[in-house]
Amino acid sequence: MSNQALRVTCPNCVALIEFPVVSRDNESNNQPFQSGSCAACSHIIDLRVAGNQVPADPHSFANRQRAVTLLQPTESSVESVLFDALQLFRSNWKVLLGVSCLTTLIWFVLVAWPCRKLSDLWTLAQQDATQMLTFVLATFMVVCVGILTTAYTTSVMARMTLAVARYGRGRNQSPLRFAPGSDAMPSRGSLSVPPRVLFHMTLFMLFVAVMMGMLLLVGVAVMIAFMLILPFPRETATLVGTFSVGCVYFVLIFALQWLLWPSVCLIADGRSSFGQSLQQSFALSWIHRRVSLKVVTFYFLLSTIGALLLYVGQAITTPIASLPLAVAYLRMTGGQTALDSTE
Repeated sequence: MSNQALRVTCPNCVALIEFPVVSRDNESNNQPFQSGSCAACSHIIDLRVAGNQVPADPHSFANRQRAVTLLQPTESSVESVLFDALQLFRSNWKVLLGVSCLTTLIWFVLVAWPCRKLSDLWTLAQQDATQMLTFVLATFMVVCVGILTTAYTTSVMARMTLAVARYGRGRNQSPLRFAPGSDAMPSRGSLSVPPRVLFHMTLFMLFVAVMMGMLLLVGVAVMIAFMLILPFPRETATLVGTFSVGCVYFVLIFALQWLLWPSVCLIADGRSSFGQSLQQSFALSWIHRRVSLKVVTFYFLLSTIGALLLYVGQAITTPIASLPLAVAYLRMTGGQTALDSTE
């Protein structure tokens, strides 16, 4: 997300609107746009006045809630979201796959490979009790590095897909730049992450890790209860318990993804802190529950396929699965995409 984009608050519905780019066809005209339309309510905004004013609390989710209540906008269909994401992917697949492969490589080197080494260290610790302390310390270091690395790679991917959704070349569009007289181009593949975004994303990943750990402990406890309570042989009781807990665990993980996915976009977009993003994420997912549920299902299925194809498949499916989330996020928050008219 670039600071050079013009951000204003719609005076009618208080949606945060961006006017980031103009066509190179307009380079001969040195006058910037004098007006624009709100993507949420189609209200005409006088940019000559709005551009000189500080937006009134533009990131306030309370304002967005009021706007939704006031306007009751027609929810975007998942078909339109997926179609727009496909158009953007076709025009920006090189940068999407390039950054995805690089972040996947970083995650493999700093997280996946050390986790494999931990399994070897655990085998050694079982044979030699003196190695148990080394295993515990190594596990703690891998967990810390893993959370930080996951936060970084997730931030890079989220910011990149948001940049592509906002600034990426769309259908029949000319090359884009920020404003007349400026040679700055929208960044669609930056690997830099602001410290504030990385900090709050790390807190979010730590929260997710704790939630997953708690669910795992509860699942193990339930499995043990099944083994002790069910009037079956131990092997049968274990099989029934594992299947039952696995089904519930699958549903809970999917529900968490459905309710929490906007948090990643909100944090990566610099709109919310960790605590605020949770509240806003729940509200956004519920208000737009139909399209949110469908795009998360699409993401979940592609991510599962990518995981089955190991890291190479994951690097390919991640940007394809993430781009619809970025488009849906912009639609849900009244933002504009590269396929929307800025005039």
